[in-house]
Amino acid sequence: MKVEDLLFSLPLPVAITDGEGRITYTNQKFEFLLNRSFKYLKGKKLSEFFKNREKIEEQLKKSYTDLLEIFGFRDNNYYLSFSPLYVASKVEGVIVIVQPAEDNPFDEDILLLLKGLSHEIRNPLSGIKCAAKLFSQLKEYDEELVTVLLEETERIERLLDNVTKSFDFSLLNFEKTNIHRILQSVVKLFESEIREKGISIVYDFDPSLPEIPLDSDRMTQAIMNILRNAMEALSDSREKVIKIETGYAIQPSGFIFVRIKDSGAGMDEEELKKFLLPFFSTKEKGMGLGTFIAAEIVKRHGGELKVKSRKGYGTEVTVLLPMKRSDGKGSDS
Repeated sequence: MKVEDLLFSLPLPVAITDGEGRITYTNQKFEFLLNRSFKYLKGKKLSEFFKNREKIEEQLKKSYTDLLEIFGFRDNNYYLSFSPLYVASKVEGVIVIVQPAEDNPFDEDILLLLKGLSHEIRNPLSGIKCAAKLFSQLKEYDEELVTVLLEETERIERLLDNVTKSFDFSLLNFEKTNIHRILQSVVKLFESEIREKGISIVYDFDPSLPEIPLDSDRMTQAIMNILRNAMEALSDSREKVIKIETGYAIQPSGFIFVRIKDSGAGMDEEELKKFLLPFFSTKEKGMGLGTFIAAEIVKRHGGELKVKSRKGYGTEVTVLLPMKRSDGKGSDS
């Protein structure tokens, strides 16, 4: 099968550029997207047809010279993904895939925005309260606890600095991050509440996991929501155990996983189908936004959030995250 036939069959607009960002091939869907023929497009700079010309040039250059796969670069109404094109083990250009940007429900629904803001401030505030309570019980200075308090206070400040950007999950600031540090800092934040409720935290970490590109604030936000749900699911359980596991994913390859499993009430099939929808909650006073927000954050990292549950046997949330990524914005790399 020829490359042209393969690209023609893809359900998304695709273009191939050379090392200088000039178009060498497009499929028919890309022509329809720009309302231009391949004859017209060939040899022209890809960036000419999009709003953020300089930024797109940067992404093309990074993908070609640094051999990076770049996912989720936002350009107006589209997301662009860039990947090096290899021919006989040699890089010959860049493959660019264009996807329409999904509407952010927080952009148009002020009620959803306010509820989301309330929900996301409540988590770090609850953590700060727990940490402060634990701090007051200690007879000696705990530097780690103080660090957690400061970090969560600063995270609230960043959340409030720009309310609308706080819920645009396409705006990510990727840095090499140790996922175990995020997991342990979130558990530390809830340590007082975990002790009070008699919850046991069991770790099963793979110490060989590398640092991976993450937006630390956003991923902390996602993990807090998942852990909070797990803790609340244990309220009526005799055995109160949360297992946090990490490792290399077998499928898809090139990913790591974070798995948070509780021994709580679990969900039936109907509840499980609705679990990732906004405003669905099995809790009497729940807002139903925590898992929805967590899933959106994970998706914008190029990952996936999967949920398994069985009534009376607990719930298992698995976060899959790619080990190789680049900041789609290209602003801080």
